[in-house]
Amino acid sequence: MEKLDELQRKEMEKWKGKYLMTSWENYADFLEKLGVPLLLRKLATMGTPVVEVSYDEEKEEWNICRTSTLFYRLIKLRSVDFKFKLDEEFDEITPDKRDVRSVVTVEGSRFTHVSKAKKEGVTGHTVITEFNGDEVVRYMTIDKVPDCTGVMKFTRMKEEKDVKVREIEEDEDL
Repeated sequence: MEKLDELQRKEMEKWKGKYLMTSWENYADFLEKLGVPLLLRKLATMGTPVVEVSYDEEKEEWNICRTSTLFYRLIKLRSVDFKFKLDEEFDEITPDKRDVRSVVTVEGSRFTHVSKAKKEGVTGHTVITEFNGDEVVRYMTIDKVPDCTGVMKFTRMKEEKDVKVREIEEDEDL
């Protein structure tokens, strides 16, 4: 983060933390048009994603770890780490096995992750992750289908000790 001014660095420090997905719009359609196989689409939409944003100062590397869970984090399905250095191109194999060349930039309150296909028949995508206090919105578009946008909304999670698990009685209203 050395390339950033002091104000931007302080703002980005606030982005670190865990966020729970609260809603998604058009995500299943986005995955289908991206070419994600049915089984992976089902897995991706099956649980509730938790996203953790962290920064390794020694490596100057950001990590956005997305973990899909069931029953409000009681069962972990799958975890995907996305590590990057700002403004540096890197080779990436996406969770759905696309081979792309990517770069992540920062502007204002957002990361912009642009991936470009390395070979014919593979599509690139763009993910904009926007931070607004305790809220995060991710906008996902596909190079070959620009009118298809997936949107995921997240809210910052409270400390682990605040999470309470309770059993629901058979005759209790949900």
